[in-house]
Amino acid sequence: MAQENFYTEIYINAKPANVWRTFFSKDGFYKSFYGTEIQSTFFVGDKIEFTNEMDGQRTVHIYGDILESVENKILAYTDHPGAIYFDKHAELISRVRITFEQLGQATRLTLTNDHFSKDNPLSAKANQWWLILSNLKTFIETGGLMTLK
Repeated sequence: MAQENFYTEIYINAKPANVWRTFFSKDGFYKSFYGTEIQSTFFVGDKIEFTNEMDGQRTVHIYGDILESVENKILAYTDHPGAIYFDKHAELISRVRITFEQLGQATRLTLTNDHFSKDNPLSAKANQWWLILSNLKTFIETGGLMTLK
């Protein structure tokens, strides 16, 4: 059975360089959201990992390889869940592709999560990107995160 692909776009009142920096920097959005940092050189072929400290140890939540990278314009990477989630994590793969396009003072950010491996349980959770990107927009435009409780 084919897996569903996820696509969305969001408009953020900031230039692409600011959106990129906030999305991927250690002190940016991901540091505040889920408490993770993105570890990568962002060079094609290199690794990318979403990590944090849990019980005093470095924990990898998501990992993969950089497929495309042009600073402030595009990032694509393979996406595997960390070993803490699934025993067969290396077999569970998808692709995430994010583009940043300047429109006046704003950025159109598009995100595609596709190429899900067969029976990848994360394909059903790809719609979580809406929450993540909405929170990114709120963080960039207001300096705070959404309150969801």
